[in-house]
Amino acid sequence: MAKKKQLTLEFDVIHKFEKTITTANELRTGIFAPIDKISANSKTYKDFINNGRKRTIETSWGKTIIKGNILTQTHRDLLDCILADAKEVKELEGGAIAVYFSTTQILKSYSGKINTNTKWLKDKLDEIQNSSIEFKQNNSQDYYSFSIVDSHAFSTKHNSFGLVLTSAYRKFFEEQLTINYKKELPKLLKVKSALLRSIIRFFWSHSIGSNMNIETLLKTVGFPLESIRMKQKAIKEIKDNIELLSEYGIVFEPKSKLIYRKSSFENSITFMKGKEKEKITISD
Repeated sequence: MAKKKQLTLEFDVIHKFEKTITTANELRTGIFAPIDKISANSKTYKDFINNGRKRTIETSWGKTIIKGNILTQTHRDLLDCILADAKEVKELEGGAIAVYFSTTQILKSYSGKINTNTKWLKDKLDEIQNSSIEFKQNNSQDYYSFSIVDSHAFSTKHNSFGLVLTSAYRKFFEEQLTINYKKELPKLLKVKSALLRSIIRFFWSHSIGSNMNIETLLKTVGFPLESIRMKQKAIKEIKDNIELLSEYGIVFEPKSKLIYRKSSFENSITFMKGKEKEKITISD
């Protein structure tokens, strides 16, 4: 009688980076603030400076501390474009991940038109590189501390720009639930409001559906609630764009709640689980 052996297949992290573009927890914990840029005169920025260039956000998914720079939806948009339009993704010695891309294509995907402002793109990548994140997941012992970007430069060997993702971020990415909304990204980037883009991304991080009170949602996505006026302005912006949000599967409920059902709109959003070793049985 043939003997059976159990083999453990190695996790293919390159496949995961090629098929998905971000983790669910990056969209659920306010890492990327729901604004396009931060004003140096704002209370949020002043508090950030006074706190040693740290910003802390606590949600039902975990506690996040962002250090160095306040990351925004602009940074998230660019990272999405880079992974969505990557020419090649490869693993480097030591576990870092190199992503090769065309700066012209990324800027076009981001803005929707021909754009050659590579200095601006490099400045934004510098801001990501000079930022670090601490994340403690609720109801778990899981704790992560990482920077996303290690370096970026033009590669003559690949004849394209290269972005190196840190080995610590790679570990976070491969262990987390990740999302692929590459085909939906062009439509998402047409949404002018950073707040609305962050809300759409938050709800898209749920594989079936979700609902949340608007005030709780604003805290969850990291909206800078500096005053009652700012909160009221944000709520008004949401209510004024109910029709737009419905195109992304999000419905406004009269008691100031937003309800999302993935099945309620045509989409190609897919998910990939965190790292787990897959065992198969074979016969000798």
